[in-house]
Amino acid sequence: MTPDPGAPLAILATSVDQGGSWLYELLTKFGVSDGSAKTVTDLIVRPVEVVLVALVAMLIARYGAKLIRRFLRRLADQAAARSGSSRAGARVTTMSGLVANVWRFFVFAIALATILGMLGLNLTPLLASATIIGATLGFGAQQLIRDYFSGFLITVEDQFSVGETIVVGETSGVVEDVSMRVTKVRGSDGTLYFIPNGDIRLLANTSRGWSRASVDLILPAAAAADLDDVRRITEEAAHRVAQRPEFAERITEPRLLVGVVSTDATTMTLRVTLHTVPSLRDPLTRALREEAIADLARAGYLADTTGT
Repeated sequence: MTPDPGAPLAILATSVDQGGSWLYELLTKFGVSDGSAKTVTDLIVRPVEVVLVALVAMLIARYGAKLIRRFLRRLADQAAARSGSSRAGARVTTMSGLVANVWRFFVFAIALATILGMLGLNLTPLLASATIIGATLGFGAQQLIRDYFSGFLITVEDQFSVGETIVVGETSGVVEDVSMRVTKVRGSDGTLYFIPNGDIRLLANTSRGWSRASVDLILPAAAAADLDDVRRITEEAAHRVAQRPEFAERITEPRLLVGVVSTDATTMTLRVTLHTVPSLRDPLTRALREEAIADLARAGYLADTTGT
């Protein structure tokens, strides 16, 4: 059960206030005037209690976030043991970061309200004004609200997790961090992109399920006369690649597909495809292209190649 972040702060505020009353009574007993005793109490006790509340809030926020992460990690380990899912760790990393941010927000909000109360500010008019101001700002901060709401839905629906590769619009890369407002994506060239969650409308997750390594080989139109031989050479090259140790255990059915996808007056395009897991798609595509190019070039069929 999650502890109440306001309880320790309330207890601390009450005890410090009692200490201030004790100091005030002690000063008055020694003959210090009421005004002077109150001034001394305010100058000594108030700064001390504000500092103590701030320190306690930081400790609660920090160690509470650690406890939340540890608790969620334990739940994820139990769920992974029951279901055998390998994605539990990535999902709990994403979830724990969001929950820890929410926890810290509430702790510091309660600490701020506590400090304002210690300083003698009446929070009732302030809260009433904050409600009106908040409603006004809400109309002007619709994008911000949409970002937070979208971040919540992304997490609940498990659309992606930290460490997965995604494509958002023209941006693609590995997810490094997910917060309630923004998603950080590291591109293949090392660029770090900050994508507001509200701007994620169409998302492609290339790290789940199966993937396809596909290479288009552009051959002279004359090669169509020897299409069976071209198919055989290409299939043999693809089978050798599929049997390599780094790929053999991760190739999924159907293992191989070779077919003509387009022709014109001078060329024909032959496509060779292997199914695999997403993490091996790019290295498998490169290996498949290199092997097929080498074999077709030796046989004298190759004019040009492009990969997809």
